[in-house]
Amino acid sequence: MGVITRVSIEQINELIKKTNIKFISLQETKNGITDSTYLGTSVNMTKYIFKIFENSTLTNVKNKVSILESIKDLKVPKVISKEIVLYENKPTILFSFIEGKIAKKITLKEIEEITTFLFKLHSKKNIKTSNENIYTKDYFEKMLNKTADKNLKLILENKYQVLRNIDLKNNSLIHGDLFPDNAKFIDGKLSGVYDFAQASFGNDYFDLAVLIISWCFDEYTFNERYFEKILEVYSKNRELSISKDEIKEYLLFACLYYTVQRITRENKMKDYKEYQIKFDILENLFNGTNK
Repeated sequence: MGVITRVSIEQINELIKKTNIKFISLQETKNGITDSTYLGTSVNMTKYIFKIFENSTLTNVKNKVSILESIKDLKVPKVISKEIVLYENKPTILFSFIEGKIAKKITLKEIEEITTFLFKLHSKKNIKTSNENIYTKDYFEKMLNKTADKNLKLILENKYQVLRNIDLKNNSLIHGDLFPDNAKFIDGKLSGVYDFAQASFGNDYFDLAVLIISWCFDEYTFNERYFEKILEVYSKNRELSISKDEIKEYLLFACLYYTVQRITRENKMKDYKEYQIKFDILENLFNGTNK
C-alpha cells in the first residue's frame, strides 16, 4: 500500500462512477511501498479501498482480480469494480474495505488465526493462475547476479550454496507476501488478508516459511513458541506432521530471498540487513539445537 501516484477525490469518483459509488472523503494510506492505495468513504459512510497498480500490466491485474474472485469464500477483499479502468495508463481497482487493525504486538491467538487462513489458501489446489511466480530459484539467482556490491554478493552466494537443491516445485496457490501488515484482526480474530499482488501458483512450504520469518520475530528475537504453534496448527489442518528440519531450508531461503530482493529493489525504503540478520539467527538456532 502507500501512495506514489496522487489523485483527487474528484478524479477517483470519475474513475469509479460505473460502480455507482461516490466518495465524500479520501485518505492516503501509509503502509507499503508497491502500489498507490487510498481509503475512501462513500455517501452512505461505507469504506472502500481504491488502488492504483504502479508496476502491473493490465493482464497482471486481471489475473489478480481472478484470484480474488476464486477465493472469495475466504476472508479477503471483494472486488467492487465492474471493470478495470486505467489512470495514466495504470490499472485501477475498487475493493471492499477490511475492518480491524494490523497486529502490532502479535499474540498466540493471532498466530493460530493467520496459520489457519494460510492452510485454507493452500488448500485451493485446483486454482491455477497465469501470474508469474517470482519465488523461484531462477528468479532469486537473477536478483543475486544484479547485486552491485561484490563483497556482499560473495557473502550471499556462500550462504546460498547449501540451499541450491531446495525443492520449490509449484504445488499450491500462495500469497507470497503474507507479512503482518497484510492482515487485520478484531479482538484477536482474523478479519481479513489483503495485498495479493504477488499471489501465484507456487510452493506452499516457501509461503509457510515467509509467514514464520515475518510473524515469529519481535525485532531480532525469534519466538520459538510461535514457530512451534504455526507448525502445529498447519500440520493439524493438513493431517501430516511438518518437522522443524523439513522447514529449515525454506526459512533460510526465504530470509535470503528478501535480503536480495531489498538490495536490488529500486525503492530501498526497507533495510536489506533485516533478513540477512534473521538468516544468521535461524542458522545459528538450528545448528545449535540440531532440531
